[in-house]
Amino acid sequence: MENTNTLVNYMNKRFGELGKKDEMKPQNAGPFITISREVGCGGEHLCNLLADELNKHVYCKRWQVISKEVLSHCAEELKIAPQKVHRLFSTGEHYAFDEVISAFTDKYYKSNRVIVKTVREVIRNFAYDGCCIILGRAAHIIAADLDNSLHLRFMAPLEWRIDAISERFKLSRPEALKYIQINEKEKDIYRKHYLKDKNAHEHFDLIIDVSRFTTEQVVRLIVAAFEIKGIPEKMKKVPYF
Repeated sequence: MENTNTLVNYMNKRFGELGKKDEMKPQNAGPFITISREVGCGGEHLCNLLADELNKHVYCKRWQVISKEVLSHCAEELKIAPQKVHRLFSTGEHYAFDEVISAFTDKYYKSNRVIVKTVREVIRNFAYDGCCIILGRAAHIIAADLDNSLHLRFMAPLEWRIDAISERFKLSRPEALKYIQINEKEKDIYRKHYLKDKNAHEHFDLIIDVSRFTTEQVVRLIVAAFEIKGIPEKMKKVPYF
């Protein structure tokens, strides 16, 4: 009983610590862009080009691309291996009871709930700080309520994505299809961690079929949408360094 109380007290303390930072943040968040995409639609190269384009403007401090760094930040804060964070979100598996018991001998043990909440906090902090392009990680859900944002979704026909994955990883078409199916399942599991209502719809400001445009054209579309939404004009009133 004493061990159980110790675990409960620890969890309550940790949840409280994570919540306080979020409450203290100012309402004037961003600017930031989130990009959700189907497997095979690319992302990082385009995001880097987009950041370079946005850096040509004096909207705010230097733009950065956030992708795998989110999990790294969370692993660092929780003092656990990044693989453990990835395992939870990619497979949806939960630690067995014997792993809970082992917590009493492992000072770095963290529950699924703590990992999910920490990932959420890290992503929201990036969004609040602004001038970042968050690639994936359900950022469009986690930061949906924040101002000065542009939420994008990249899509493309399955055959086009199979060709893209096949060429990128030197896979046969059947192997590329299997790769897409496995990774789409992982993405779906990950997003469900952050949907308050599992039947809720995911909302985007703009959905782009990347098969119909060159990478440079997609970047131009995004910058145009960013400007049409009036975000740069708002940011001129905010002092950045």
